Amino acid sequence: MPKCEKCGLDVSQDELYEDNGLKVCEDCKISGIKRPETKIKF
Repeated sequence: MPKCEKCGLDVSQDELYEDNGLKVCEDCKISGIKRPETKIKF
């Protein structure tokens, strides 16, 4: 079973994603996404 290259978690092959050249689990993939900044103008 492959391991996430960021957190070391054992994951199945279909739950492994590539992120910046690393093979990572879904949780690491989601945590690596930056949310767009929103600025509220009144």
